[in-house]
Amino acid sequence: MGGSELKESLPFTWKDEETCRTDQQWLGGIIHSAAPYSDWWTKTRIVQLAYEPMLGANPEVYAGKTTVADIVTTLYQELEAYCSAQQLSDCQSCYPGFFAAVDAGFVVTTLNSWKNKEFTQAIGRNFEVYSYDGSRVSRNDCKTFLIVSTASVSLSVERQLPPPNLFQPLFNVDELAQVIHDNDIESITVRTHGYGSPAQSFFASFAREATQLFSGQVNVETVASPEVAVESQSQPPTTLPPRHVYIGYHWPSEQPILNIGLVKDLIRNWGIVLKFLGSMFVLSLVPSLIFTGLYDLILPLQVRWYWVIPLVFFITWLLAFALLRALVYQRDRYRAIHYGAPDLAEFFWRLDKQLKDLQVASFKSAAFQVSERDIIPPTNRKRVNLVGHSMGGLVLVNMLRVISDRFGKDDRLTHERGAMGECLDLGKLVLASPDIPLELLREGRNNYVRSAIRRCEQIYLLSSDRDVVLRYLSTVGNWFSEPSVEMSGLRLGNVYLHRGQKLEEMLLIRSAIVSRQAVQPTSAYDLFESFNYLDCSRMVGVNAIGLSQQPATALVIDLVNIVFYLFGKIDVHGGYFLTHTPTFKLLPFLLQTITPSAAAVGQEISRLDTKKQILFLPSRPID
Repeated sequence: MGGSELKESLPFTWKDEETCRTDQQWLGGIIHSAAPYSDWWTKTRIVQLAYEPMLGANPEVYAGKTTVADIVTTLYQELEAYCSAQQLSDCQSCYPGFFAAVDAGFVVTTLNSWKNKEFTQAIGRNFEVYSYDGSRVSRNDCKTFLIVSTASVSLSVERQLPPPNLFQPLFNVDELAQVIHDNDIESITVRTHGYGSPAQSFFASFAREATQLFSGQVNVETVASPEVAVESQSQPPTTLPPRHVYIGYHWPSEQPILNIGLVKDLIRNWGIVLKFLGSMFVLSLVPSLIFTGLYDLILPLQVRWYWVIPLVFFITWLLAFALLRALVYQRDRYRAIHYGAPDLAEFFWRLDKQLKDLQVASFKSAAFQVSERDIIPPTNRKRVNLVGHSMGGLVLVNMLRVISDRFGKDDRLTHERGAMGECLDLGKLVLASPDIPLELLREGRNNYVRSAIRRCEQIYLLSSDRDVVLRYLSTVGNWFSEPSVEMSGLRLGNVYLHRGQKLEEMLLIRSAIVSRQAVQPTSAYDLFESFNYLDCSRMVGVNAIGLSQQPATALVIDLVNIVFYLFGKIDVHGGYFLTHTPTFKLLPFLLQTITPSAAAVGQEISRLDTKKQILFLPSRPID
């Protein structure tokens, strides 16, 4: 901590103009991009208030306060004004974490960390937490939250914060842990998006999902046996239970094609663009000169054509690379692996740590003899369910890879496999059209995939053979990056079911026209057996044509679905989460605290999918 006294008296001043200019730019950037009155925003504002204005800085921003008490008073006055501007009647109920944390000691600690050059560590959070305000309940009764990675899609593009009329920022993850602890929450579900999901689009869709999932009450009888409990429900759950928290996670993803951020990025880095154009021109000369020479041997060219052919090659290559960049697929994939997964892992680590502290404090207050090293009893552990769509499945699998203690195939004890820390256990993993190479389910290719799968209580794969976005766009996007052609062209989310006696006969995947078995002799058979398969190829919302899958109909099916997708009639890639689809209505049943049996899941699918559009193949648990 920073101590009870300031290391340097107020007000602060910068020693030179260069440092002043750099610090002001950095602090201003944080204030502009952070959630107002969150932990790191508040600490940054404290530093601003402590400095005297220099280089024409706004004196209301850099106020040069002379005492710690003045800084505290100013912070609360600014918060009251902010709440008034946002038409928030009770400021303290909207920002309880701020009122609980910000005092003279908080200010002193913050300023000392700045002077000790430890400020970066003091604000070192790679995510922000928000509560969903659409339900209009008190903060402590809220069951829907939002996590947002603080990484931006580009250095040239500013972060987009959630709309304040729907989402209120929490001070930090400790406030979320307090809500979970106070409400004795049993289950936490984290749902993340896929490729091409800009912030505002995800915020709006997640708000609709949350409203639907908590729109009613669940009628579940309390009985001793979990199996009996599932069968004895007077009515299958259509909403999430009261002791369940639903959390959306947005990692930095951007809009394909029509994206002003791409233009800003090019303009700001025009020197690199010129280097790229020069390199492309030189590289295009090689094939163009070879082509010109070969053609000239057969049919002599006129002089004017000697410069046209290299130009055509250059423009063609340039357009191809420009299209690949405009699709932002590789950009999103990089951010998913290097920003999305580590930031989500940090969230779980910090949440688990704070839950442990709260539970240890509760045991001590109840006169139990317990130390911080004691293991939390199983009855007090929270079950974590993960729901990932498309590239979000890649985020979740890599996140589990980050938080795994080790990556061995078979050396974890059964009771340890689901542990995500001292207070969290991994429950169900739901992957909807996951953008994960099928080859990762093969021996020698599956270290971290196996680690993730063996930790899960149940795994549900929602797939569609008619997901043309995953089949074609993923192939193009991964053509230059994956180590093999098969890894670029065959994705787990395109697996579909076929009648057969053996697993390898029932799981098929289509390359372009002809289908082949998804399970190969080199496949890790136990990994394929661990999935619960829901083939949604013909489900409403993701499909617009009733033709059965055959080589003769394959391209016709794809063409019709592409047309309907472009006109917004269906969502071939993300339709699983449209609130009117059977798969979305099935989510509360799959995510209930009691683990449903395969028979119960099949029965619920039949109830929701009256047109029999979903095929279900239950798992065979790993020993």
